[in-house]
Amino acid sequence: MEASRCEVLIVDDHLAARRGMELLLRDAGFGVTVGPDHPEQAVAELRKGGHDVALVEIRRRRGDGVALARSALAAVGVGTPLVLCTGYGAPAAPLRAAARLGAPGLVLTSSPVATLVEALRAVAGGGGFVDPCVAPLIAEAAGAKLVAGLSPREREVLELLADGYRGPEIAERLFLSLETVRTHVRNGAVKLGARTRVQAAAMVACERAEG
Repeated sequence: MEASRCEVLIVDDHLAARRGMELLLRDAGFGVTVGPDHPEQAVAELRKGGHDVALVEIRRRRGDGVALARSALAAVGVGTPLVLCTGYGAPAAPLRAAARLGAPGLVLTSSPVATLVEALRAVAGGGGFVDPCVAPLIAEAAGAKLVAGLSPREREVLELLADGYRGPEIAERLFLSLETVRTHVRNGAVKLGARTRVQAAAMVACERAEG
């Protein structure tokens, strides 16, 4: 999906950070709507829709951003085009909690603009994206050993998922059916002990970066 045709809803109660993100995304060609500060109102705005992708900051002044995202996913459904974000230096625990929610995107706002744009485009288009800088923070300590237990095809599919490719794109790229791709993702996630495809992709991306 082209940035100029993509509407982004920003959910962040840090005024300066929110304003800066709004300007950055408008400069990148996105349409931007700023959500309300109050957590319950923010969830209602996410549920209302009207945007192609939502960018949700997990560190908030008021309330818990992970809990807000969990409420939004419960209300709208897992698979909702949601990119969870936070700045550099965030503790690993909240990032791991965010990865377990099932949101298709996870990114650091301190990463290069191109990374943020790629994440928003990928998720708005129905895919997933794990920021390469986030992957080492959310991967489990035993991740390398678990990743080694994946079949070559499972690992290949999860690597492409981490790179932002959607299921149909992975299927076309690897000459597989979409259902076969989904099976590889499910089987890979089970082997890794991952609760979501984002967490599974992050573990594979982390091992690839360290390998």
